[in-house]
Amino acid sequence: MCSRARQNAIDFPSRPLRVLHISDIEAPSYYFNNLCDFTDNSEIRFYSITFASRAGFVEELEKRGVPSYALNAMNRRQYPYAARHIWTRIKEDNVDIVHLHLLVPTFIGLVVAKLCGRKVVVTRHHSDAVHKIQNSVKRKFYLSIENYINRHADHLIAPSRMVRDILVEQEGVPATRVSLIPYGQTVDRFDAITPEIVARTKEQLRMNGQMVLVCNSRLYERKGHIYLFEALAPLIRQGLNATLFLIGRGGHQARLEQLAEQMGLKNHVQFLGWRNDALAIMAAADIIVHPSLEDALSQALIESLMLGRPIIASDISGVRDILDEGKYGVIVPPADAGALRRALENTILDIDKARERASPGRNHIVEYMNARVVARAYTECYKKVWSLG
Repeated sequence: MCSRARQNAIDFPSRPLRVLHISDIEAPSYYFNNLCDFTDNSEIRFYSITFASRAGFVEELEKRGVPSYALNAMNRRQYPYAARHIWTRIKEDNVDIVHLHLLVPTFIGLVVAKLCGRKVVVTRHHSDAVHKIQNSVKRKFYLSIENYINRHADHLIAPSRMVRDILVEQEGVPATRVSLIPYGQTVDRFDAITPEIVARTKEQLRMNGQMVLVCNSRLYERKGHIYLFEALAPLIRQGLNATLFLIGRGGHQARLEQLAEQMGLKNHVQFLGWRNDALAIMAAADIIVHPSLEDALSQALIESLMLGRPIIASDISGVRDILDEGKYGVIVPPADAGALRRALENTILDIDKARERASPGRNHIVEYMNARVVARAYTECYKKVWSLG
């Protein structure tokens, strides 16, 4: 009894474990908000640093009582300043575990945390993107960074089965050092999208009287918009009355606008940019299309299923977790415009069946990604890492 009591005293401090999250996020994050809302403060005390500027991300965490720091250090020349600030916060806040997110904050945060003698947890928010970099020198460089992170992190969290498999089977991380924990979800913000809001959104965006397709993702090459354009163009030429609404912004927009014009889609694609009413727009869609070539666990797809929308998605990381192997939506091969076109045709021809297929998917998400269960899994992960000694 005495020996066990001494071991417990060594393993766990009498106060809550102090966990510092480091990222480069600027916009509000439901992933972080839900984690804070459903974690027992008597067990875990969160702190946060973002390399981005002060905006919704920090403000939402501060509302939840999380001490948060915005470094405004997205430029490489500012990385030494960021490293010094991380060092200071780890020491002054007496942080026990540093939890890292996204590549640059993870690499810098890992180096500093280890110099400070702290435990490190890394959530892997991408799947195999690094392995698919075309430039061999660039690919080798980034893989060396991945290898460094994988070797020195005390534990890694994969949000989807494919990410876990890549870490264990391709990158050689011992399975005991990887946990599969999805992003926690709640129903509140989806329940707030009423039929009246959807009707108003349709009217404002002139959606009525046509087939409405929505794609919600950043406008980058690896998000696969070109394959969606190639799939949609022949259907439009055959007389389909449809408009594709693109939610998101990014460096590929000018190229996509040019492609839309070249393919005869100029009057059938609307670039909406970033929208704070994205959920209402998605709820107004007849079909959600997700042609991305890379993701870890697509929040847009989760939101689409929570809204009960018919979904067509490329078979990348996290898609089978979300759609339960295709039970609640159509899964097509990535970078395959022909398969995407056929899926669109079939879904449009029997849209009622597609809606019936998607409808029970909400229960699947609520059960599999329950925010309270996810927060508990994180807490157990932190305790496990701390007990490593």
